[in-house]
Amino acid sequence: MMRQFDCVSIHYFKEKELLLWKIKDTGMPNFCLQGLQEFREFCDWVKVYFSHPDRPLKFIVSGSEHQGIYNMGGDLPFFLDCITSGNIEKLKMYAHLCIDAIYNIYSSFSLPVITIALVEGNAYGGGFECALAHDFIIAEEHAQFCLPENKFNLFPGMGAHSLLTRKISNVNADILIRSNKIYKARYLQSLGLIENIVEKQKTILSLHQFIRNTTDRFNFEYHHIQCKKKVNPLLKKELLEITNLWVGACMKTKPFDLRKMEILAKAQFRKTKTIV
Repeated sequence: MMRQFDCVSIHYFKEKELLLWKIKDTGMPNFCLQGLQEFREFCDWVKVYFSHPDRPLKFIVSGSEHQGIYNMGGDLPFFLDCITSGNIEKLKMYAHLCIDAIYNIYSSFSLPVITIALVEGNAYGGGFECALAHDFIIAEEHAQFCLPENKFNLFPGMGAHSLLTRKISNVNADILIRSNKIYKARYLQSLGLIENIVEKQKTILSLHQFIRNTTDRFNFEYHHIQCKKKVNPLLKKELLEITNLWVGACMKTKPFDLRKMEILAKAQFRKTKTIV
């Protein structure tokens, strides 16, 4: 029987060998501690459940039930609380849970599958990093992407450096990380980060078309991806070392930086209330 989760909805299409999981609309569309803890359970369940030969699987697709938002990234109020209270261990626990999630996606949940991020809305910060961890990104044409961390004197600590430098040139990766600009899907497609851009309301149809086409050449596509990952391997150790640097950097932020983080947190909250 398919397991039920509080923060993630699951749809398995056996005939298409497809698992579609979506972040449920339970409030603020970011990576909260509870959601990350449950996602670890979800990853363990996926590995066990789909190791059974009667449950064929070739594709794992992520999405979001939040209207107009894929994911807004880190839990900024949580960061503020940890920083102002000096609770470095709690912040490190959170950061390591993020890396668990990112690496499970990057490593295809230790299964012989292709992962796809179905981005039907904005992906900021850790949400952008989550999408980058997938083998392919399919984005709705109006989706926007951003790494806003340097607005408050920090850097993206959950995989951006590692993933971007393995997918695009170091120069372009540096520009994306430094700029804190909001980028349109078509610009990121021009860099090679997005596979397909689709019209609004047609993302699911486009996803199934992409899966049909990829199924026909799955043997090539899957092994081609594995070869690229072996040529330029990404170890979990690298991600953990970088996120530990991020935790340390958080503890060095100044009151002015924290005020900017607080302003951005409030702005994100307002945006989630106005998107239709």
